[in-house]
Amino acid sequence: MNLEQLGSVIRERRNTLSLSQENLSEKCDVAIKTIHSIELGKANPSIKTLNKILDNLGLEVIVVSKKE
Repeated sequence: MNLEQLGSVIRERRNTLSLSQENLSEKCDVAIKTIHSIELGKANPSIKTLNKILDNLGLEVIVVSKKE
């Protein structure tokens, strides 16, 4: 998954939950500009920031080995 795909998943989930970027920003204690940049695939968030956002959206990161 690349940053644009990650941003798209976050945006779609936020919209499904009827949250504005501002609402999500407040819930996560993350700047709204950061939320906006992540959703556009233009930011590379830290694991800490990403976990805050995903947790508030009911999502999680799962790490798996690539198939060769």
